Amino acid sequence: MLEKIREGSQGMIAKVILGFVILTFALAGVGSYLGNTKEPVVAVVNGEDITKAEFDTALQNERNRMQQQFGDMFSSLASDTNYMNSFRSQVLEKLIDEKLQKQLMTDLNLMVSDQQVRETILAMTEFQVDGVFNNDRYLALLRQNGYEPNQFRDYLRGQMSRNQLVSSLVSSEFATESELTLLAQLQQQTRDVQYLQVKAASFADKVEVTEQMLQDYYQTNLNQFVSPETVAVDYVQLNKADIAAGIEVSDADLQAYYDANLNRYKTDERRRVSHILLESAEDNAEIKTKAEALAAQLAQGADFAELAKKESSDTFSAENGGDLDFIEAGVMDPEFEKAAFALKQVGDVSPVVKTEFGYHLIKLTAIEASQTKDFADVKTQIATELKDQKAAEKFIELQQALGEKSFEIADSLQEAAEAIGGKVVSVPAFTQGSAPAPLNAPAVVSTLFSEEFIAGGVNSDVLEVSADQVLVARISAHQPEKTKGFDEVKEQVRTAVVSQKTEEMAQAQAAELLAALQAGGSMDAVAQQHQLTVESKTAVPRFGGDLDADIRTKAFELAKPSEQAAVSYGSLTTAAGDSVVLAVTKVTNVEVTATPSKEDLEQFGQQKAQQSYAAVIAALKAKAQIVRSLEVASSDEQ
Repeated sequence: MLEKIREGSQGMIAKVILGFVILTFALAGVGSYLGNTKEPVVAVVNGEDITKAEFDTALQNERNRMQQQFGDMFSSLASDTNYMNSFRSQVLEKLIDEKLQKQLMTDLNLMVSDQQVRETILAMTEFQVDGVFNNDRYLALLRQNGYEPNQFRDYLRGQMSRNQLVSSLVSSEFATESELTLLAQLQQQTRDVQYLQVKAASFADKVEVTEQMLQDYYQTNLNQFVSPETVAVDYVQLNKADIAAGIEVSDADLQAYYDANLNRYKTDERRRVSHILLESAEDNAEIKTKAEALAAQLAQGADFAELAKKESSDTFSAENGGDLDFIEAGVMDPEFEKAAFALKQVGDVSPVVKTEFGYHLIKLTAIEASQTKDFADVKTQIATELKDQKAAEKFIELQQALGEKSFEIADSLQEAAEAIGGKVVSVPAFTQGSAPAPLNAPAVVSTLFSEEFIAGGVNSDVLEVSADQVLVARISAHQPEKTKGFDEVKEQVRTAVVSQKTEEMAQAQAAELLAALQAGGSMDAVAQQHQLTVESKTAVPRFGGDLDADIRTKAFELAKPSEQAAVSYGSLTTAAGDSVVLAVTKVTNVEVTATPSKEDLEQFGQQKAQQSYAAVIAALKAKAQIVRSLEVASSDEQ
């Protein structure tokens, strides 16, 4: 065979093909050198890049944090394209803020020394074992989180430098008693209000709607008349809980399981010990001699607890006479544990024991013997465990059968349902945001609304709803997003146009009323002229009360009446579209005599500090040259 290949490669056609292949590889190689290999950039801040890799890392970290905090709620939100676009934008803005902070730190020459970074790492409890820095744990945790030691040090240095900046801004803020007293007076202030309400609906019979007005509104507001994409779905579900409910276990099975797993129902022996520690990481003859001298004192009848309080380097246990409470095998240092469990009787004291922490004397103060729970006490627990085990095995078996059958017969779910003893469930059309359970699981929703799956017209793969629940689905009907035709929404458009016009008319009349009041007219006279009713409210609080929230907010935005202007006037449009003209006739201040507490002053100072910090970032952002590329940030998201 090799000879035939060699002969075939000598022909003209073979040489031409070989030459073409070589040329292709050559051009590809040149392209790789000439092409732009620079990492994609999602933003440029004052000439400094924020790379796609940095953004992806920050995005994933923020997703993980939100997932841990909100669980399934965040998973549902993450399936919403609009929400995730906003989420990505927020992550990018946070990175931009951090870049601006870093640039400011450079300008201010804020630096953190290597020694400070080292001391911080050594003090971090995450890297400690029994209160002491452990290098193996340090390296393991870094690997687990995808860091090299030098990367983590750089990251920590950046965080510490930012903390310097934040501290310099925050620690300089404080609150005074007079500020807090003034704030309390403003919060407790009340106002007397009069107002006239112009109902938009009262102008409905004056609106003349033309066909052109309807067409113009429709064309301008097409996004209001979009039917969202919907799918109708058939699915077959497999739930481990349903399987477990149908499983029966005999008493013989339960007894056999108990006998085979007897160790699981035993409690390990526990020992309560006290110790005296003379600290020394290395072997030290002098300290060892001192420990042996203490052992001699104990042998002669000295009180262990008193000696521990006086001599032990473990100050926490020393306060309690050296007591370490109950310990179990596998918890303490091996040498310490070996000596503690070698003691025979309560009251016995060990010889001097050397561990990595130093030299110990150990006293046995109590023994809690190992015990075995009776079968009757754990029978129900065993039944649950056995059912769960059998259900898990059956769940895997049926899940495989479901996947195989739905793949073999891809245009129907009936055979797949029969294979697992289930049924086909049909769900009428729903949108991506209104999927019913169990179809609202993120993995399921994203599949059901993917273009590829909809176009395929076949059964889905086995989709995970949760660790113990899966399903296979198929689209029975699909309605893509579309803009409704004008004739279809004409009445809806008419209602919107009338609402818009009546709101404008109400605003016009309110402007006329406001002008009359500001010209010197009285509220009663203006109301009578336009057949309106004056509403009056006294002692309206800044927060709460029975006055409409929009009117109350506006009342407290208006200037306080003065000698030059005895009444303050203003107008607003409510959320319902009505217009309101209002007058603040009186402002009542409440005298605050209570002295603010220290806690209130600290809290107010923190609020001011946060505002100052936000103002600094906003100022940096306003002066910075920032170019964003959200298209790059949104591409290839995992």
